[in-house]
Amino acid sequence: MRFNPITTYAGMFAGIGAALWTMFEYAMGWHNEHLETGAMTGFVAIIFPTAAILWALRATKRSNGDRLTLKQALMCGVAVSAISAAIGVIFFYVYYTSINPAFLDAMRARGQEVDITTQLTAVVMGSFIFGILLSAVAGLFMRTRGDAAK
Repeated sequence: MRFNPITTYAGMFAGIGAALWTMFEYAMGWHNEHLETGAMTGFVAIIFPTAAILWALRATKRSNGDRLTLKQALMCGVAVSAISAAIGVIFFYVYYTSINPAFLDAMRARGQEVDITTQLTAVVMGSFIFGILLSAVAGLFMRTRGDAAK
């Protein structure tokens, strides 16, 4: 299966969008002074990979003559997630080491055991797990059924 170029753009949108949302939270003080607010608003960033994967799936289906298999949906979601995860790892490494190194200290002060490696692993795993689950569910709904799938 050849990937539609939109898949690459979608992955970039997901990664950059989540990074920008994180910077917005940081600018609002939700990562240091108001950690309880940041703990709740962080889930807003899920909008970016959700929109990106759905966008990539629609573009893939359209580019394949309105045909989409579950396998294609999963491959597309994994590709978007891989690009997003790569951007996320780079961004969060810079965020934790240069932009806001006090964030991890603030999390530790709240009793959480965190370090950079664990946080970066969570970014990658979260990206892939969410991407696979969303792609599977969306793929089940968007897939082509019956004779049209051939």
